[in-house]
Amino acid sequence: MSILPVQLTKHLTINAPAHKVFAFWADFQNFKQFIPIIENIEKLDDKHSRWIIRAPLGHSVEFESVITTFEPDKLLIWESNHADGHARGELTLTEQDGNTRVKLRYEYSLYRGWMHNMARLASHFGFPSLAFDHGLARIKEKIEKDVREDRCA
Repeated sequence: MSILPVQLTKHLTINAPAHKVFAFWADFQNFKQFIPIIENIEKLDDKHSRWIIRAPLGHSVEFESVITTFEPDKLLIWESNHADGHARGELTLTEQDGNTRVKLRYEYSLYRGWMHNMARLASHFGFPSLAFDHGLARIKEKIEKDVREDRCA
């Protein structure tokens, strides 16, 4: 059975230079502060990290993520595979007039039919799209606050 991936694309503008936005994003440890389902992120080396995510019904999913493209201040692509699925993320940054336009594309496929059906059902209630919106808003706020503090220092 071929299962189509769940896809999300998000856009936002952050009032900060691209190098600040990229530096924040490239340090995956930052996400534990903003995405409540993340239990742990362990950096294994410059390209690999191990994640543990809280899943529905009291389960946890553990997987390794690999950075496949790393173009400072412009593009970051990562992928992960685990027994239950595959995920891919792509962050594209474009700087203009001191602001950074962020485009985030994220997709995942779940290999087990029942898990895929539950994910599709949850998407009708805004998950994970609304969770991404909330997390991105908090990340934007954090980066902009840090930039303001740097300017005042």
